[in-house]
Amino acid sequence: MSGDAKFLNPYTFVPAFPRDGLPEPLRDGPPPARDRLRPGCWTGRVGVTLTVETPLLLLDTARGTPPAEGADGHLVYPVRLRDGRPHLPATSVKGMLRAAYEAVTNSRFGVFDSHDAPLGFRRSADYALGMTPVLVGAGGVVFRFQQAALKMYDPKTGESLYPRHGQEAPRHLERIQALIRSERGKATSVGRFAHKGTTERLIPENGERLVEGIAYVTGPNIEGKSSERLFYVESGREPEKLPLARPWSELEKQWNDLIRDYGNVHDDVELHERRRPDGSVAGPGERVGVGPGQLAWSPHLYDKTWQVLKRGMLCYARLVDGRVDRLYPVLVPRDIYPVAPSELLHPSLAPAPAYGELSPADRVFGWVAPPNGSGVRPAAYRGRLRIGPVTCEQDAERAVERFGGDGLPLAILGRPKPQQGRFYLAESPVRPDLSVRDGTPKEKLYQPGQGLRGRKAYWHHAGLDRSQHWSEGQGKLDPAQVRISGYYREYRRSRTSPDDSGDPDPDGKRYLTTAPEQRDTQNRSIGGWVRRETTFRFSVEVRDLDDHELGALAWLLTLPQGHFHRLGLGRPLGFGSVRLDVDAENTELHSGADYAAYYRDLSGTLPDTDGPKILDSVRETFIRMVDGAPALSTVRDAMLAVSRGDPELPVHYPRTRPEWVGEGVPGPPDPRGRNYEWFTENEKQESNRIVPGRGRSLPYPVDPAAPLGVYPSRKGEGDAGGRKPPSGSPRRGRDGKGRGNERGNGRRLR
Repeated sequence: MSGDAKFLNPYTFVPAFPRDGLPEPLRDGPPPARDRLRPGCWTGRVGVTLTVETPLLLLDTARGTPPAEGADGHLVYPVRLRDGRPHLPATSVKGMLRAAYEAVTNSRFGVFDSHDAPLGFRRSADYALGMTPVLVGAGGVVFRFQQAALKMYDPKTGESLYPRHGQEAPRHLERIQALIRSERGKATSVGRFAHKGTTERLIPENGERLVEGIAYVTGPNIEGKSSERLFYVESGREPEKLPLARPWSELEKQWNDLIRDYGNVHDDVELHERRRPDGSVAGPGERVGVGPGQLAWSPHLYDKTWQVLKRGMLCYARLVDGRVDRLYPVLVPRDIYPVAPSELLHPSLAPAPAYGELSPADRVFGWVAPPNGSGVRPAAYRGRLRIGPVTCEQDAERAVERFGGDGLPLAILGRPKPQQGRFYLAESPVRPDLSVRDGTPKEKLYQPGQGLRGRKAYWHHAGLDRSQHWSEGQGKLDPAQVRISGYYREYRRSRTSPDDSGDPDPDGKRYLTTAPEQRDTQNRSIGGWVRRETTFRFSVEVRDLDDHELGALAWLLTLPQGHFHRLGLGRPLGFGSVRLDVDAENTELHSGADYAAYYRDLSGTLPDTDGPKILDSVRETFIRMVDGAPALSTVRDAMLAVSRGDPELPVHYPRTRPEWVGEGVPGPPDPRGRNYEWFTENEKQESNRIVPGRGRSLPYPVDPAAPLGVYPSRKGEGDAGGRKPPSGSPRRGRDGKGRGNERGNGRRLR
């Protein structure tokens, strides 16, 4: 992989270590009582200045409007303004600070829900070699069948070959007679068939055999698919009853979990709102064109009769020692991992179950009992930190960069894909800084004994040209396809590709695109952003924080120069790097002892204190504690690396490099949106093993020697720049999955 260009994935993880054995100030416990201030703790106000380093997306998502040109469902969002200035909600700032505070104190997760179900993954095509076609009978009985290929489609267009010779195509579950032929080195195939109830007689010839069977029809759901399957038994024989490797109830649960996972991967828009070339709505079982997203969806994704394991169903079985161990709706299926993400989270990191078990972030920022904590009393804690109103120092005229017309079309934002265990998993729960080993087979992910990497964090995009990167250029070339000081404008969606070939433009440096912008349901457009160097001011009001609690906050408010927090929408695309600095003039802190003396003497006054000096002192106290705890030092180093970024490496979603781009040069963003190809290449196998240099896991952020590499595309027929996804790729295959790993529909900005 030495010749491949290197890059940083937009997100990484700050390790979250088990909390057992942390220094005493960071251990679980109840918050202090509110009836008095502790003598050695701090109460007051910390003034903060927030400076925008990369454009900040503060969008008014309630006022989105459709563009003059673009697909139905595409929206253009304006900047959120209040009183003629950009409006930054205090809750957004508090959320940013809480996330960082949780990380640096290795606190419990404040929220960790929707991760209780095991995730699914797509099996490789080789898995099909061990599948057995079966018929489900009454009472959980499973019968073995054989299968033969029944040609039904034009492999280039997916068009049905029927009606043909006066015959209609067999329907799914229809019983037919057929003449089949088996030849050495070739799959058994159907030569001719006859519908039940017809007078046509089939006479075997030239090695053919007459059989009766049941049609298994899933539609043109694979690129290049030409045949469906006939499940049959040899003439004069009865289907063999297969023993079960586990109780039928377990097989049913596994099936239901798998169908649920298929449903989680796709939404109704994907399944039911595709358009035919004439603009009319296509059915989910239709193929509407050639290329990604145009194939038919497999029936088990949308047809409820395929989703319930019941008598009369045709499916595939995986046998272990001749017994049925699992059942699948299709030949190359998804499968379910043995454990859910929540089972890999160390118990000490789970959201605090009770008032007496709060971690530092819970005690400072507040806590609400988790949903499974019904009946817990107290059920919430208000916290001892409040963010005051956030005020922009510049009016909209100076602070906001506006885009005319239909705005600027953003690149597609990937939605979280925890199924990508190589990115989300650690080798063990006690070493979250060690990812699963490169080359680990996909089916060996999400196993007992593994752990989670920690808290997701977004890299600061370092090394960008401040004057040109965040501009539209001169308009002659597609701005997304032009490199500026070695970096592409990853935040912008490329213009329309004239076809699906992936051809380069005449100079061979970028993809050929045409004038129309890509505005569809996968992305959004923006009417403006908050400019660089815009400043906001706010105060952080604290009550009764001890040295370590206030010290952690002080550390976050005084990161080294060149380090940034991430705020707002579009962070994976580079938006929202902000700098926080303490505003000395608006900082005032007093100890509980100061307040006690003040209230003893009704005519007294609070003494003058040096707020910044107090912050420096408690910050040093916190740093000494971190330096003495290896786990905390590892967390700190990861946070600093992510907030600093790497000016030598571009930050973008994984993608492949077209063959017409020189070796070692990063390929431009693919206007066809084929990010899935990188993940397909990362799973590349030979002889049922991950090939060397593939199977890469997400590197630890402090490990500069092991960044991810941009794989070269594999040229496919009719595809100059990349490869056609093979049967079973994440983008299109027998399961009908319509989008590649780590790439989503982009409906929500985040």
